[in-house]
Amino acid sequence: MVKELLKIFANYTRSLEIFYLLNNLKMAVRLDANQDELAKIKDFCSKNNLFLEISDFKVVKTADRGKGNYANIVKRVSINNANPGLYHLYISRDKNKANFLKILESKNDDRAVGEILGYPECCIDFFTKNRKKQEKIQNDYMLPTLNNSNGFEFPFYTNHAMRYFDITLLSHFPHDFNCKESVNIAKENLRTIKKYSPELAGKFENMLKSAVLYTENDGIFAFKDYKLKDNILEYDEIMPTIKNELFNQLSQNKKIEIISKNKVKIGNKILDDSGFMIFT
Repeated sequence: MVKELLKIFANYTRSLEIFYLLNNLKMAVRLDANQDELAKIKDFCSKNNLFLEISDFKVVKTADRGKGNYANIVKRVSINNANPGLYHLYISRDKNKANFLKILESKNDDRAVGEILGYPECCIDFFTKNRKKQEKIQNDYMLPTLNNSNGFEFPFYTNHAMRYFDITLLSHFPHDFNCKESVNIAKENLRTIKKYSPELAGKFENMLKSAVLYTENDGIFAFKDYKLKDNILEYDEIMPTIKNELFNQLSQNKKIEIISKNKVKIGNKILDDSGFMIFT
């Protein structure tokens, strides 16, 4: 099923949203799509008895620094704006929910939008509390989540950092990497994926079980087949969102000293204001 969805929705993040909707794990979803994708998505929704609403505006994304082509910040523009942009799509089995979602987002009611999308109340509170501050940076909530979390080792279910590599079991930022409600949502999502594709479920679990070094502007780096002893992380393989000076340092040193979850040492360089996490 997911392979077929990929032909229409192009990546795992969007495809799995629809997958969860079709399997009654979500009441409604919000996606973005460009003009060329709309016809295929409209046809898909019609054939699968899904109700589709389209935003009365377009959004233009500003790519985050150091995070590949990922964009957490969007700017709304007129639907008639001549520049290329994306439409927000609101999809549900229930016509009213699709319509309400569209109306609520047009009113910037983040709390009500989060509720319809099935986000935990604790995570909605976290998002609304941190939104103004994070919008001034790159609208990414990874460090606030880490600061809310005890220690730096967490269940792989909440590894939302891997969304930068198109791998995640969550649609929302967890308020804490130990958030029980977020873990339960991710577990149910993974169980359902496994019913249809044990291979894909295994791939996701393997990728999510990783160590992650997060920076706001200098990249996100995931480490597989690592060893951690006495707060020293040793590794061979690095997955980067960007190949830059920091990536070169990581590649040359092959180890990271963990001073704290927000401070690491690579060679002779101390990296402050970072985030270090291990998901198992």
